[in-house]
Amino acid sequence: MLLNFTCKNFKSFRDGFSFNMVPEKRMKELDYSILSERIGKKDEKALSASVIYGPNAAGKTSIINAMSCMRQMVLRGNIKDSEDDRCGDHIINGMSLAPFAFRTDAEAVEFDVTFTTDGTKYRYLITVFLGAFLDKKTERYIEKEQLYVNDELVFSRTKDAVDKLNLIPIENKLNIGFDIKDSEKMLRVMSSNITSESLLLVTDFNSFCSKKVVENIRTWFERKFLIINSSDRIRFMPSIPDDNGWAITSKEINRIAQEAGIVGSKFVYVNDPETHRTKLMSVLKKTDSTAYGLDADRIESVGTMRLISIMPAIITALENGSVLVMDELDASLHPMIVMNLISVFHNDSVNKNGAQLIFNTHNPIYLNHNLLRRDEIKFVERDAKSKSSSLYALSDFKANGEASVRKTSDYMKNYFINRYGAIVDIDLTDIIADVLRGAESNE
Repeated sequence: MLLNFTCKNFKSFRDGFSFNMVPEKRMKELDYSILSERIGKKDEKALSASVIYGPNAAGKTSIINAMSCMRQMVLRGNIKDSEDDRCGDHIINGMSLAPFAFRTDAEAVEFDVTFTTDGTKYRYLITVFLGAFLDKKTERYIEKEQLYVNDELVFSRTKDAVDKLNLIPIENKLNIGFDIKDSEKMLRVMSSNITSESLLLVTDFNSFCSKKVVENIRTWFERKFLIINSSDRIRFMPSIPDDNGWAITSKEINRIAQEAGIVGSKFVYVNDPETHRTKLMSVLKKTDSTAYGLDADRIESVGTMRLISIMPAIITALENGSVLVMDELDASLHPMIVMNLISVFHNDSVNKNGAQLIFNTHNPIYLNHNLLRRDEIKFVERDAKSKSSSLYALSDFKANGEASVRKTSDYMKNYFINRYGAIVDIDLTDIIADVLRGAESNE
């Protein structure tokens, strides 16, 4: 379970943000949707969903990009740029774009995540100095790196040295042959080996101290922290084994399509003989004896393709108990589909493995106390003067007073009358009129 993700000096967030998935203790609403995992003698609790609102360019996507950056650093094991752009996301490949752009000094970027997995609570922090925005000449280095296990500090490193190594919290997960009495000696060895661009976690700590701990952390980042930055570009295409011939069908996808009201088409994944890649085909059955197979991208609507493309990610998250973070999840989808997906993550009889859903949106229909808790609704707004973004939750508002928010309040109405902020009054009439007048005068 994701408990908290904090980031500082990243993209539009000069002063940072804390994305909290721990439920407010004082709140008693939709309690059935709260996730729980036993960690030692304590039950850690987390929200099963969270929705982010805010105007264009406020910083909603920056939150998701920050999560992507940290995930990629852990999986790569370093802070170097990557030429691999298979995911089509320049943010996670070009780390030089990370710092807040509108500051005169150069500050480090900090990523800090707290999560639970396999009965253990981890907190992992990485502070990276990348120079100023778009500065490619400054030496990049890891300024600080820390690992906590069950709230106890296990190691702390700076750019050039390991400052502390406490292996008692993970004594039952140490590498075979490692004697905890050698911790001080190992600290000196790792300090002499450390490199400024590589993570201690996946290098010497993994080799000398605990492969089990590193494997748990990397597995969580790889399989249980699923982040999709550009969800409109998703095209899930399963590989077709040689013994399956040239095509496979998915009963689940076809059932979902039928339930969503997509009639007339059945879907099949086929091997393209020209490109040798899998593509989605729509099979239109005209009569009992005739059927046509057409490229789904050419015949189906954008909404149909979006639904079919995101559902494998939704199902994978629910099967594995993953955190699914998706930019613009609801783009081109009917709100009823998205509302149902939120309800699925809230349903503990379906979401048995404790999956979580996080996405940003512009659609106010989800601002409903019967659908989401107040602490599950997040807002992002950007200050015009400082150009810096801020993040806050609906639950941050008091229950009494002029700006009060109660669980029975009309969230959507209050949002549109700007009671919560994170909304911008826009009137393009004069600009469009000026453009049209200019076009007429040039004729």
